[in-house]
Amino acid sequence: MEILFLDLDGTVRKPKSASKFITSFADQKPIPGALEAIADYASRGYFIVGITNQAGVEAKHKSQESCIAEQQHTLKLFPQIHSILFCPDFAGNECWRCYRDKAWDCSGKYPNLIGTYRKPGSGMVQHIIISNEVYPEDCFMVGDRPEDEGCANAAGVEFLWANQWLKAV
Repeated sequence: MEILFLDLDGTVRKPKSASKFITSFADQKPIPGALEAIADYASRGYFIVGITNQAGVEAKHKSQESCIAEQQHTLKLFPQIHSILFCPDFAGNECWRCYRDKAWDCSGKYPNLIGTYRKPGSGMVQHIIISNEVYPEDCFMVGDRPEDEGCANAAGVEFLWANQWLKAV
């Protein structure tokens, strides 16, 4: 199994509004080329997972419930993304996994990852690698920020900048 890890904000989605950040679950749209790039990797058999820092929850810019709704809406926009992991705190202690119809706190599944979930920590990537019993060499990550690259490096997975990834398709 090969896994494609996708950062979300600035890599595959952006606000519909003029806001810097997504302000409600429906305030998002695909970045041009993202749907096609994801479809290309899905057609090649990649297992695709979104990973995103969502410290806006801890900062009280959004609720946990609205953050979950945001991720579930992203999954509707991008049907080939299997699930999304997000870290809602600055310390990297929490990790939530969202599917189209459910979400749960998966922080305690691998206690040794607590404190590493927030990128540039590699906890979200490691969680998926461990649970799917794959090697880091069989994975790569796409992102648009230095903390995405740091996460990939910490997990031992190849990294590709979003603008290069989108141009390649």
